[in-house]
Amino acid sequence: MGRVCRRCAAVVVVLAAVFAMSFPQALSAAPKTRMTMLGGPPAGVFGIFATGIATYINRAVPEVDVSVAATGGSTENVRRLQAKGAEMGLAFASDVYEAYNGLEIFQGTRHTNLRAIGLVFNGASHIVTYQDSGIRTVTDLAGKRVAVGTPGSGTFATAERIFRVLGIWDRITRVPLLGAAASSALQDGRVDAFFFTGPFPDRGTIEASMVKPIRMLDAYTPAVAAGFLRQFPYYSRFDFPPGGYPGMTESVPAVGIPLLWLAQVDVPAPIIQTIVAAAYSVQGHEHMLRVHAAAADMRPRQALKGIAIPLHRGAEAYWRSVGLEIPDAIRAR
Repeated sequence: MGRVCRRCAAVVVVLAAVFAMSFPQALSAAPKTRMTMLGGPPAGVFGIFATGIATYINRAVPEVDVSVAATGGSTENVRRLQAKGAEMGLAFASDVYEAYNGLEIFQGTRHTNLRAIGLVFNGASHIVTYQDSGIRTVTDLAGKRVAVGTPGSGTFATAERIFRVLGIWDRITRVPLLGAAASSALQDGRVDAFFFTGPFPDRGTIEASMVKPIRMLDAYTPAVAAGFLRQFPYYSRFDFPPGGYPGMTESVPAVGIPLLWLAQVDVPAPIIQTIVAAAYSVQGHEHMLRVHAAAADMRPRQALKGIAIPLHRGAEAYWRSVGLEIPDAIRAR
């Protein structure tokens, strides 16, 4: 009887091994939570940051699998999050505020499914031309070919706001190019200037400056004088420092705007809390600095900058756990 039992036990062990090799998923942990992060054009800054964040989350949080979806950018992302077509995404604070409150291009539809996670970086609006173009001020762009970003992007939306206030939106030849494509068009002479809202330093601006000397145009000063900040109070001032780009000899003011990380309201709070803890950790910050220098802003002490809508419950729980005071206006609800 003992010999038979030992044989039975051996058979059971062999069968178990065969089962494990044939069906390893049956012995694995619980299924991963699959999530989509909305970025932007793959070669653009939204795509770069979204991919960087997702890559680190997938490495640091094994129970989550985040994939990145290419989109038109900021305004498309808030619309898709409102429709619950994804779990997370990136958007400029301007589009987030206007979408949540149903203002401007979102007039009549409050995007109340949006929730904030935290700051990704403080962006700046670049208006770049060559010194030999004859363009010295932003009003000189009238009658010129200007790459203003692709429709649906935060760059396009910000360009329209600034240029409308200055009265030149309908007087420029608008070319729908964004990021690297816009920079290439300037280098090739297919546009006279390009507008880009994103992190500093910007790779496309640096590449353009390698061809011949560039000129950064000041749109902030005339826009503020025309009432821009009264109409759009979520923008701010950003100063490009002397030497900030090759050939720059003096500081140039620009319109600044934070880029925010968002989630849609129904994503479970424990998942967001775990993701945020990983992404804003010391190791997460070091990873993101390797992705882009502008990720220097992506740290807890600046996390709430530019947020003017409610936080996601999971994000608020994490920010409270690391000692941040949450203003009443952005408390989760």
